[in-house]
Amino acid sequence: MPDQPTIDPEERRLIYATVAARRLQWDSLVWQVPVLSLTAQAFLYTIALGPESSSAARITSAVISIVITALSVTLMARHRQGEITDTQWLAKYETSLPQGYRQHGRPWQERRDLHQPDRGVFRLLVLPWPAFRTWVVGLGIFGLISCLVIVAAIIRPELFTR
Repeated sequence: MPDQPTIDPEERRLIYATVAARRLQWDSLVWQVPVLSLTAQAFLYTIALGPESSSAARITSAVISIVITALSVTLMARHRQGEITDTQWLAKYETSLPQGYRQHGRPWQERRDLHQPDRGVFRLLVLPWPAFRTWVVGLGIFGLISCLVIVAAIIRPELFTR
């Protein structure tokens, strides 16, 4: 194996800072996707469930909702993949640091989990659920409901009238 080039400490800090910034950007993108998806879903459900909409409009908006669900989950997963990749790189890099200086991966996750934002029902109902999976399931429910809207618009269109 050829000799590895020596990297001076300033370059190492720059590389670390670059990967840390990129990880932060991936994390921001992960959570922007479901918010934008919810906005689109709300608009589409206004059409799909509105009493004045035709069956064709209901079916079309529900199909678009299904497509948005699939695209959002896929994009969210891809952003999460980048974020996890960088987090693992940073955690591996930090193994050479003393324990208190490790800010990524398991050490950070363990410190985070020690702190509870609430001691009541909120902690019991919400915190145990991983946020990424919860959002994927939630977006999937939008897709499932859209499938039901399509079926109802075809079989029982009178359900949508006043």
